[in-house]
Amino acid sequence: MGRRKLVKFFRLVAPIPFACFFLLAPLSCKKDPITPNADVLNRPVIWLNTTEVSFAAYEAGGNPAAQAFKVKNSGKNVLQYNVSDDADWLSVEPESGSSSGQLVEHTILINKAGLTARDDGYVATIMIVSDEAYNNPQRVTVSLKLSSQPPPVIWASPLEMAFSAKVGQNPRPQTLRIKNVGEGTLTYEIAWDVRWLTVAPTGGTSAGGEKTHTVSVNSQSLALGNYDGIIRISAPDASNSPQLVMVRLRVGTAPPPSTDNRISISCNPSSGGTGTTVSVPVSIRGNLQEISSFGLELTFDANLFDYNNTKKGSLTGSWALVDGNISGSGVVTIGGFAGSGNTIPVGSTGTIAIVTLRVTGAGYSDGQVGQVTIRSYGDDISGMQPKPTSTSFTFRN
Repeated sequence: MGRRKLVKFFRLVAPIPFACFFLLAPLSCKKDPITPNADVLNRPVIWLNTTEVSFAAYEAGGNPAAQAFKVKNSGKNVLQYNVSDDADWLSVEPESGSSSGQLVEHTILINKAGLTARDDGYVATIMIVSDEAYNNPQRVTVSLKLSSQPPPVIWASPLEMAFSAKVGQNPRPQTLRIKNVGEGTLTYEIAWDVRWLTVAPTGGTSAGGEKTHTVSVNSQSLALGNYDGIIRISAPDASNSPQLVMVRLRVGTAPPPSTDNRISISCNPSSGGTGTTVSVPVSIRGNLQEISSFGLELTFDANLFDYNNTKKGSLTGSWALVDGNISGSGVVTIGGFAGSGNTIPVGSTGTIAIVTLRVTGAGYSDGQVGQVTIRSYGDDISGMQPKPTSTSFTFRN
């Protein structure tokens, strides 16, 4: 076919939808762009903040701390969806949700009863299903590493860093220290969520020795003001992964960022005899990020106390769930998620949970002191400073 005839042929078929694609594929010609169906443009779209969640636990220990994933509608109209999973050792709360654009958090709970340690671990799939969604369904893969030996535990210091710089200048770098305070070897990775922040090296290993990482800030292009960033330390085999380091940056003469973000407990009353009901409020102050879920452990002397219950606090009254479960002798795993309730704004002060214990005093003598401690902070309270970590109770005959 000559050049003129070929040009004429293109002019004849170009107006025909997809004709170029079907008739002239060997010539690699382009087809007209496809305009999306109007119905597609008006449908919900399932958005997930993660598609993989990892847990690690010790076969003879308690269940790992709860973790969460978030869902929202990044499309049009309202996203109505259901959540299901395919494993007996896994549960998700709540099991459904609705979003017109806001984030909805779902808590993943692990019950390892009946499971044994194995090299390949356990894998399950969480399904997020909405018949109306353009990208239905979506999946979250959950892995559980169950070891016959106690797992590694991430220790990081400090859990909060504050930098200050003049406009157009960079502050001095600071040092982040990380080590394994559990068993075995900790292999971890470091990531961050803002461009002006850098950590080097970006990972490491520890069998107990301390590793140092340089945290640098590039603030030369930043305007006057306060900036926040988060460093995330992740290790698939660690029982408390991930750990978060809060980074606050002050540029110029802006008011200094707050460093008073704390989590604390107390005993009320602080002394008493057998049968005394003791309230242990878990309080926060100055949280650096919005809180829509949390997890932690509360430990107590099982010879001094029995666990009664866990109730909502002053900041979580509208939440879908705040509860606690005995996960070992003298250990209560406490968790909560907002669901459709109000999230806790940045910089709040109040209680997120109130734990009730009952004094038994078995084997205790008059004046003997027992300790109640909080640990293993997870989800949106990760990285908060325990001040104090423990509170004391004096037994009285």
